[in-house]
Amino acid sequence: MANTPDTPGTPGPSTKRTTREAFRAGIRSVLPLAIGVLPFGMVYGTAVVESSISNWVGGLASSIILAGAAQLALVDLIDDNAPWTVAVGTALVINARFLMYSAALMPSFSEYPRRWRIPMAMLITDQTAVTSLLYNETDDDPNRRRLFYLGVGVALWVSWVAGTWIGIVLGASLSSGFQLEFAVPLMFLALLVPSIRDRSSLVAAIVGAAVTLIARDVPFNTGLLIGAMCGIAAGMLSGATSSASSASAASAASAASAASGEGAVVDESEQ
Repeated sequence: MANTPDTPGTPGPSTKRTTREAFRAGIRSVLPLAIGVLPFGMVYGTAVVESSISNWVGGLASSIILAGAAQLALVDLIDDNAPWTVAVGTALVINARFLMYSAALMPSFSEYPRRWRIPMAMLITDQTAVTSLLYNETDDDPNRRRLFYLGVGVALWVSWVAGTWIGIVLGASLSSGFQLEFAVPLMFLALLVPSIRDRSSLVAAIVGAAVTLIARDVPFNTGLLIGAMCGIAAGMLSGATSSASSASAASAASAASAASGEGAVVDESEQ
C-alpha cells in the first residue's frame, strides 16, 4: 500500500525523527549568529538601565518584541518623552522590513494553520528569515522547514533575552568597561556572506548597504527599509528570475541593509 504524506501540522511517526533533526539543525546553523546577538542584547539592556524605563519593563520587551533596532529607538523616544504615537510609529517603520520577510517566507508556510503561523511570526528576525530562506532552497519538506525555522528562532530568542538581562544586571560596568557595539555589524556581516550566491544577490547587497548608509539621516529611521527595498529592486533588475535567485537577492539586500542600519542605530544609542 502506498504511503500517504503526513499533514503539515501533524507529522507521523515516520517523520518525527527527521523533524527533530531539523530543529537541532536550525539551532546549530544559527549558533554563530546567536553568539553575536548576545552582545547586541547587552547593549540594549545597558541602554534600559541608563534610561528612565523600568528594568522589568525593558527586559520583558525583549521577550515580546524581539527587535533590536526598534527597541533601542523606543528606549530613546520614551526617555525623551515623545508621544506614544511617535514612539510606536517609529518602531513599526523600523520593523516594516519584516513584511518583506513574511512575503518571502509565505510560500513555505502558507499551508500551516493559524495556530502555527502566529507563533512562528513572533520569532521572525533578520537572522531567522535569511537563515530559513537559505535552508528552504535545499529542503522542500514542509515539516522540516517548520522545525528548522523554529530551531533558529528559539535559539536567537534565548540569546537576545539572555543578553538583555546580562546588560540590565551588569549595567554601568558594561557601558564603561566594554565596547559591545562592534558585534552588531559583524553579526549582520556574518548573515550577509552566505546570502551572496550569484550576481543578482551581490548587486542587491551592494545597493542595499549603500542606500541605507546614504539614507541614515532620513526621519524615523526609515533608511533601513528604503535600503532593503532598493537592494531587492536592484537584484531583480540585474537578473534574479528564479524564485531561489529572488530569495537570495532579497536575503542579501536585507542583510546588508541591516548591517548598515542597525549598526548606525546602536552607534546613536551609545552617544
